[in-house]
Amino acid sequence: MSASKEAEKKKTDDNQLTKAGREVGKALARSSFQAEQTGRKIKKKVGETVSRMTGKATKIKSPFTEKGGIAVTETMGFLAGEIFDYLCQKGEMGTEQLVHTIMHRQNSSAMVYCAIGWLAREGKITFSSDGSLISLSEEC
Repeated sequence: MSASKEAEKKKTDDNQLTKAGREVGKALARSSFQAEQTGRKIKKKVGETVSRMTGKATKIKSPFTEKGGIAVTETMGFLAGEIFDYLCQKGEMGTEQLVHTIMHRQNSSAMVYCAIGWLAREGKITFSSDGSLISLSEEC
């Protein structure tokens, strides 16, 4: 294979991996939103049932943070910012090494992967063709 064909194949692989990362990020954002909406519907139904059965209105505590705390999307946003800053300082690094480093700061692996998907969806990071290396995109 010529050097130009290899470079074109690498670019295609990078684009496909970045596109897959964006799709994962979108799916995670949709599922978080749907889970929050479902929780609110359940809260409303439980409140109505309790009111009907006891004859008095009761306030039910939501399983989701509405005030005073940080919502899941905000937490992911902060975590994505932390990952972005870390990559700015360290440059390209192994994906597993990045996840391991960020997890040591009291984060779950699921949240770290969600934040990576978020950054990929926004086009802020790119992956090597095999997905083992992660770096900031050239635009950043």
